[in-house]
Amino acid sequence: MANTTKKRLVAILGVAAMTASAGAFAQQTSESPFYVGIDVGNADFGSDDDTAFKLFAGYQFHPNVAAEAAYGMLYDKGGTEANSLELVAVPMFPVANQFSVFGKFGFAHIDVDPGDRNTEITYGIGVQYDATPKIGVRAQWQRYDTDQEIDLLSVGVVVRF
Repeated sequence: MANTTKKRLVAILGVAAMTASAGAFAQQTSESPFYVGIDVGNADFGSDDDTAFKLFAGYQFHPNVAAEAAYGMLYDKGGTEANSLELVAVPMFPVANQFSVFGKFGFAHIDVDPGDRNTEITYGIGVQYDATPKIGVRAQWQRYDTDQEIDLLSVGVVVRF
C-alpha cells in the first residue's frame, strides 16, 4: 500500500513539474527570438586603426545560446579596405537582473582589398544590458584571426522584435 502511495505522489509531482515548466517555457517564448543590431567601434588593423561598423541579425534558440550573422566594415584607409561576413555562436550568461556576459565564436569571411580573401576564425567577449525587454546595449571585444589580426572594440544596440 505504501508503494502505491509513493507512485501516486511521484506521478502528481511529475505532472506539477511538467505544468510549471510548460508555463515557464510559454512565458520565455512569448517574445520573438529574432533580433537585429548595429555596432560602432574602433578596429585595430596591423599598425593602424579606423572606425568600424557592423550590422548583425540573430536568433536566440535557447535562453543561453544564440546564433548571429553579421556584415562588418572594419577598415577603410589608404586604399585598403577590410570587410567581414560572419556567422557566430553566442553563448550568454546572465549575471544580474537585465545584465549578461556573452561570448562569440565562429567563422568570418574576411575580404581585404586589394587581394586577400580568407575564411578565418573569429571570437570575442562582451557584456549586454537590457534597458527594456526589446532594447539592449552592449560593449564587446572581437578578434578576427587573419594574416594581420584585426581587433574590434565596439559598442552597440540590440533590438528584439
